[in-house]
Amino acid sequence: MNEELARLEAELEKVKGCGLEYLPEYGFSSKKEIMQLIQEDINELRSEMECIQKDYATDELEEERTRLCILQGIPRYC
Repeated sequence: MNEELARLEAELEKVKGCGLEYLPEYGFSSKKEIMQLIQEDINELRSEMECIQKDYATDELEEERTRLCILQGIPRYC
């Protein structure tokens, strides 16, 4: 998700830096509209990331990781 967020932020900066008002790369849509859509995607992704982080406490994450390692038959720590 972090990679997707970085990609969207880079794309937003690219669009902001473009000197054209209508962008051929996006089907000649207006620059303002494209920036708004990308920003909505960024906000949605950040919300998803926050929800995922809030759903797990640190102890719960450690327990889940340990269970996964046990199920796979691999050591948790080297």
